[in-house]
Amino acid sequence: MLLLLALPGLLYCLAPAVANRIEPRVFGIPFLAAYLIAVTIAIGPLIWFVARRDPAYRSGAAEFVPADNPPATDGPIGDPR
Repeated sequence: MLLLLALPGLLYCLAPAVANRIEPRVFGIPFLAAYLIAVTIAIGPLIWFVARRDPAYRSGAAEFVPADNPPATDGPIGDPR
């Protein structure tokens, strides 16, 4: 499922080859701009979908963040003793 996250990058890279034309216009804007706006809008739901299908996300396990570790107190700099 995580490979789906490469899809937006691929769609952006393919934009010049697939949608690089002015006509037809979509709501008065060139097709390339409409294509890029549509891909940008579609990224949010795609990331939400992939996150919901990720087993680590569904398990509710806490995510490790290095900043959560307590600072070391055995060094000479900033020794709180």
